[in-house]
Amino acid sequence: MENMPKETPPTILVVDDDDGVRKVLTRWVTEMGYAVFAAGDALTALDLMRQYRVDVALCDIRMPGHDGIWLIEQIGRIHPDVAIVLATGLMEMDPMVTLRPGVVGYVVKPFNRDELGRVVKRGLSERKRLERECRRGSRMLSAALLDDLVVPTE
Repeated sequence: MENMPKETPPTILVVDDDDGVRKVLTRWVTEMGYAVFAAGDALTALDLMRQYRVDVALCDIRMPGHDGIWLIEQIGRIHPDVAIVLATGLMEMDPMVTLRPGVVGYVVKPFNRDELGRVVKRGLSERKRLERECRRGSRMLSAALLDDLVVPTE
């Protein structure tokens, strides 16, 4: 039993331009037992995602520069298997945002640790589903490419 490798905890990326909010979210997520990376803007978040595996991205919507909507579009394009949870001060979210691929939920600020825990858990279960879909899609794509390569002999 001693030689068994330790399971790596899921990784959550916290993206918020407010330093205080980012620190609190990072602390809460760490206390929940997850690995955490934090970014103060969308470009830093994408850089971190290029370097490290991320399971769930917890993204603020309103940020200077590239906002959270721009970021979820990039994540969906580059990392379609990452679950995205939106954090917003808006009481209602536009369905055009919440129904985007990869977005699994949102929390309204101010939210508490329990709400955050629930939405992160939902994100992790959705991450598994998104990962399966991406694998299935790449297998289907590979099979389609092979079909095009096979030339009938008759």
